[in-house]
Amino acid sequence: MIKIFIESGVNAAKKHNKETTNEQDFIVKVIAKHFPKCQYGTDYEIVGTGGWKNLPILAFEFKSNSDVGGTNLVIFDADENKNGGGYAKRQTEITSQMPSTIDYELFLWPDNHADGDFEMLLSKIINPEHQCLLDCYENFEDEVRANDPEEVKYDTPGRKGEMYFLSGKKLSFRLLI
Repeated sequence: MIKIFIESGVNAAKKHNKETTNEQDFIVKVIAKHFPKCQYGTDYEIVGTGGWKNLPILAFEFKSNSDVGGTNLVIFDADENKNGGGYAKRQTEITSQMPSTIDYELFLWPDNHADGDFEMLLSKIINPEHQCLLDCYENFEDEVRANDPEEVKYDTPGRKGEMYFLSGKKLSFRLLI
C-alpha cells in the first residue's frame, strides 16, 4: 500500500462541514484519473497529519507500512520565507526530525523545488478556459484592499481563500481539466 501523508487533516475539514481537505480531494482525483485501477483503502490511503511537526508522532504508522512492503509518501507545502518556510528550509526541517529508520519519499508543493504551496500549484494548472474566475477573484481582493488597506474592516484571505472558493461543490477540480 502507498500511504500518502499530507499536511492538512480531515479533522480540520470536518470543522468546515467537509469530508476531505482540498489537498486530499485533489490527490484522490489525480490518482483516479491517471491510475483508474487503484482503489482508495486497498492500494493507497491518505493520512492527514495536521502539520509537519506532527510527523514524528506517526513514526509507528510509517514503519508498519514499510514492514509490509508499503511505500510512504509525504506531501507538504514548501511555503515561502514570508510565512516561515521556503523549499530548502522546509525540506531540512522535515528530514531532520524524521528518524533515520523511517523510509519515505518527500514531495513539497508546488513542484518539489520552488517555494510555494498547494494553492500556487492549482493557480498554475487551471484550465485557461476558467482563468477568468481567478482574475475575477484577484480583482475582488484588489477592490477590498483599496477600500481597507490596513485590513481593519475586512480580511483578504489570499490564495487559500481563492482556492477554497474555486474548490466549492459546484466548481470542484473540474476547473483544472
